[in-house]
Amino acid sequence: MASPPPGGKRRRRPPSGPAVTLTGRGGIVVVLASTLLGAVFGGLFGLHGAQGFLFVLGCLLAVVTTRRTDLLVLVVSPPLIFFFVSLAGAAVGSFGARSFLVSMLLTLVTTLTSNVPWLFVGALLVVLIAVPRGLPANLRELRASVAEDNPFRGRTSLLGRKNEDDDPVRWDDPPAPGASAD
Repeated sequence: MASPPPGGKRRRRPPSGPAVTLTGRGGIVVVLASTLLGAVFGGLFGLHGAQGFLFVLGCLLAVVTTRRTDLLVLVVSPPLIFFFVSLAGAAVGSFGARSFLVSMLLTLVTTLTSNVPWLFVGALLVVLIAVPRGLPANLRELRASVAEDNPFRGRTSLLGRKNEDDDPVRWDDPPAPGASAD
């Protein structure tokens, strides 16, 4: 049996999670920043795969460091982030072109189609890592909160009484005096 360290204090085990945890918004910012950085490097130095590669790295970093309770927000965001960064890059790259709209549309379509593998890998990686980290629990919680706020089912107050003000239409109310019946 090992003796305790000098001073009588026991060593604490290091936490099992990451040292830094991000909120869902923080994870989105990580993916956005890495994708923007990749788009800038790709545009400046002609590295066609830079945006996709840094997008995947940003997705990996974000899903590993985001809090378990915010994983649902992070899972749905990377494809949208990639699209909007590509749209911004197409707009900047098409500035000054003879036909801005046509140039921007062609650049956007070319960027998205050439980066489909990166986009697919990044989105799939986020989902595959988020599922064991607690994504199904987030989905169950969302389903329960949506079912609780269902406007078609009678809600109760905190005291367990039915709220009469939940239904704005009262079919049994008599018409107001002086109101005409149509």
